[in-house]
Amino acid sequence: MSRFSLFLNVLWAESYALFTEIFRRKHILIMMSLYPYMLLVFILIIGYSVGSRQVFIQRLGVAPEVFFLASGYLLMAVLGSSDDLLWRPLYDDWLGITPYLIISPVPRLYRFLAVPLPRLVIALITGLTSLLPLMIWYYGFYGLVESLAVIVMTLVATIVFVPFIMAVIGVIYTYGKEQWRVLNILRPLLLILLGVYYPRFLMPLGAYIASALVPPSHVVEAVQRLLIGRLDVMYSLMLFGAAIGLFIAYIPAGIYSISLWERNKLKHGVKTE
Repeated sequence: MSRFSLFLNVLWAESYALFTEIFRRKHILIMMSLYPYMLLVFILIIGYSVGSRQVFIQRLGVAPEVFFLASGYLLMAVLGSSDDLLWRPLYDDWLGITPYLIISPVPRLYRFLAVPLPRLVIALITGLTSLLPLMIWYYGFYGLVESLAVIVMTLVATIVFVPFIMAVIGVIYTYGKEQWRVLNILRPLLLILLGVYYPRFLMPLGAYIASALVPPSHVVEAVQRLLIGRLDVMYSLMLFGAAIGLFIAYIPAGIYSISLWERNKLKHGVKTE
């Protein structure tokens, strides 16, 4: 059996497990569609209590409702998939399947790519049910085109995040003691570095450089510049080139990091209870 066939088998198994769970608990899909609106309402309540809608529009050139709904959608799609990856080793340990995954002939990159791919379908549905209606309401046909562009770019941001997360997983699970505590600290840091709610182009230089090391942050900036009408073709190509370049650059680091964790598991033993 070829490696690609192995990947398709893993992808099918991952998709089957995900969609079976969603169809069993249909309210999950409903909540995922509503969650960007819940975040939007929360942020608007805080924003309107301390600031002005007109000032926001003057400074960024976009309605806060559109900007923060798109931000909530980005947060759900990108960090949702990364959460699945970050917590997967602990989940596999609890299920007792880690030894079987370690000896699996499926390449490590394929195994971790198979996790977010089925979730892209969920991200697509969430975008069509949350982002699309509001942008059509505000901008008409242009809102339809722009929202579809945002959805496609969000899917790209989710994929380019995988090798970086693989590298982080290997380090945390090899050297960390209470991994769940580290993960709960890491998640808000990733939220900041992605620039989802605080645009990267407004960050101070040090934070901007740190954010530039995270592949999807470039795609997030492209989405935000598209929303505020400041995205030109050359700069967008540069942002996507940086994201794809980092995606390729992190692949060896991610594979090595996962291999390091697996060797550590083999050395110290795997708990299967």
